[in-house]
This record gives sequence, C-alpha cells and structure tokens, in this order.
Amino acid sequence: MLYSSRLLWKTPTFPALGAVTTCAILFCFGSNRAQDCQRERCSTNPTEKSLIAKGSFLPCHTGCFLLNRSFRSSQNCQCESDKLNSSSIPSPVVPKPLSRYKLLLYRSKLLPHSFLPVPRLLTPSDPLFAYPEFQKGLRLRQDDERRLNRLLTSTELKEARLTQNQEQLHSILSQMHTLLYGEGVTPQVREDFLIQYGCTGFTPEILEYLMDLGSKRGFVEIGAGNGQWARALTDCHVGYCQRNANQSSDNSSDSSSSWEFVHAYDNMKDLPLSPKIYHSKTIPAHRHFYPNVKYCPSHTDAVKTSASRGRVLLLVFPPPGPMAIETVQAYVNAHEENDTVVYVGEGRGGANGNNELFRYFLGKLPVGDEQIAGNQDAVMEKWVLLNIMDVRTCPGGKGYEKMFVFQRLR
Repeated sequence: MLYSSRLLWKTPTFPALGAVTTCAILFCFGSNRAQDCQRERCSTNPTEKSLIAKGSFLPCHTGCFLLNRSFRSSQNCQCESDKLNSSSIPSPVVPKPLSRYKLLLYRSKLLPHSFLPVPRLLTPSDPLFAYPEFQKGLRLRQDDERRLNRLLTSTELKEARLTQNQEQLHSILSQMHTLLYGEGVTPQVREDFLIQYGCTGFTPEILEYLMDLGSKRGFVEIGAGNGQWARALTDCHVGYCQRNANQSSDNSSDSSSSWEFVHAYDNMKDLPLSPKIYHSKTIPAHRHFYPNVKYCPSHTDAVKTSASRGRVLLLVFPPPGPMAIETVQAYVNAHEENDTVVYVGEGRGGANGNNELFRYFLGKLPVGDEQIAGNQDAVMEKWVLLNIMDVRTCPGGKGYEKMFVFQRLR
C-alpha cells in the first residue's frame, strides 16, 4: 500500500493540493478500492460485479493495479479465508489492551468512551470505570447533596415544624424527593420500579446476552435482594429449554429445564422491599420476585460451595464497602473454573463497591501492598472486559449504572 501511494504521489493528479491532503485522498481511494476488490471477489452476481467495477474510482491505473495487488497479498477475502479455515479449529486469541494512541485520543476527547474496543485486556491505565456520563453525574450528585443539606438545616424547615404548617412541609418534602430521585419521580414511581427490577433494571438485550453467556454454566448471584434479576433469567432459561424441547425429537431437554439456572443468595438484612409487606402471597412477589433466594449469612461462603463451581458470578448493585471485592476474590480462589464475573453498578467512586474492587479488575495491587511492591501500577490478576452494556436505570436520571462483564485470564 505504501509503495503504490508513493507512485501515485509522483503523478500530477493533484498538483494544487498539499502533501497531507493528497495523502489523505489517496488513502481514502485506496481503502475504497480495497473494499470494492473484496466485494467484487465475494459477489456471485455478474451484474453486481460489473456495477462495483464501474463505480470504483482511482486516478491512476498503475496505482489501481498496485493497490489491488497489495490488497490481495495483505488480506484474504472473507469467503476465501472461510474456505481455508473451515476444517481447522482457531486457537483462542487474547484481546489486546488499549493502545497508547487510542488512550491519547480518548484523553484528548477525540474518541468517545463508547468507541473504545471491546473485548479488551484491562490495564491499570484503562479508563473503564471513569466514563464521562458517570463523572458528570458524580458532580451533579455532590451538588444535590449540598442542596439537600441546606434544606435540612434551613430556618424554613424549623419554622414549618414548629408551626405545623402542612403546606410548607409538603413543599419542602417535595423538593427533597426531587433532589433524591429526580424531577417528577414520586415515592410510588420509585417503588414500582423496585418491584419490577430491583435497584437497577435489566433490558431485553441484557437478558439475551446473559442467556448466551451462561446457558451452559448457570449463574450464582450474591446479594440477590428480592430476586428480580434471578427471576427474569430463570424465566428466560425455562423458555429457552421449552423451545429446544419442541425442536428436539427426544426428551433430552427435560433434565436441563429442572436444573436450577440461578443460585441466588442474600443475608436478608437490607432488602429493598420488606418481605413482611411484599410476602409470597402478594401479586408483586408472584410476578417479579424469585422464590428460591437462599439465606446465607456470609457472602463469601456461597461462592465456595461445589454447587457454585463453574458458574458465572452475578453482582447486581452491591452495597458500598468491601462486600463486592471479597465476593469476587472468594469466587476466583475457590475453583479454577470460576473465571467470569458480571458486575452491575456504578464506576469508581459511585454507590457500589469500593476502590479496591475497581483496582482489582484493572490489575492493580491493593493499596496496602503498593509500598511493598514499590510500584503503584504493578500488575496482579489479568482480566478481559468481554462487554459493557447500558442498563435500565431508575426514572429520574439519578443513576449511572452499567453492566460490566469480565473474564479472568488463566
């Protein structure tokens, strides 16, 4: 490609353009011609091949020949590669980390966060947990907290309490709800969302992806709460097994349909919705809750059992503090097959987990070991980001969660 570009550079095709502009134009022509060559070779329709040939443009026949030759020698057509590799089993390829070039473009705000490659190998310098909408949301959240504190200590609230001015108390309470949950989000709207989804919501795309991810392995969910995610995944798995059973002539799917697809655990201390109000006889529990959430006083004991071996670990909106990182480490250390973690929550400095959780996935040593190691960015475990997806956040725009899927390199 470079050799043909040099030949084209010597031709007086663009005499009035500068060197940079001409190179850019030639690069675009070369890229388009390369795509046309591939489409022409893959196409089986003679009419389509003639249209592609007529639509291809390059200012120099020599350059066209050399570009075409360079393309043929450097990149095989997809259909040809499929024929060549149809009988061979490809070896697993470890994704590459972010290049310094893409990291520079991202930090210069020339490359959006959503354009960063996935999957990729995570490194200490990866900006995964500092996505822009989350950083902006943290600043807005801090402003809301300051305004809320001013309301709680305001003289208007004190006077309204002393005089029992219900109208003024209702106005102040409405302002507090707006700061906490968002404009127009009443406590009932918030509770309706909790009933259907829990603290953060899934989408059809998320359920479909998780079904593909764990269809052969199953899930173990720690901190399942009322079990809305476990219920949705189980319902999807039951439908998946029924479809397979209808398509199959034997009853091989019967055993898989009775298999517990999600093992859900919780210590039952901080449930979003009280089981005394939303018990098993209520309609919300019957429609949205998972009835098999097991009581487990220790979040680390559940992932160490043989029943959790090889399953995908699911953490949905874990509480702030060490619970999440302790669960992940116990899961990884329990069995070699335990290598996949789905974390649903906010990034570093948000409402979920602690700093050690995000340092762990980025391959950084714990804070206490940095001075011993003498290197703040010393690499520990190696994790690959398999996917990152948008979740269904609570109405009001106060949540900034995402679903992160990690896989440990063995």
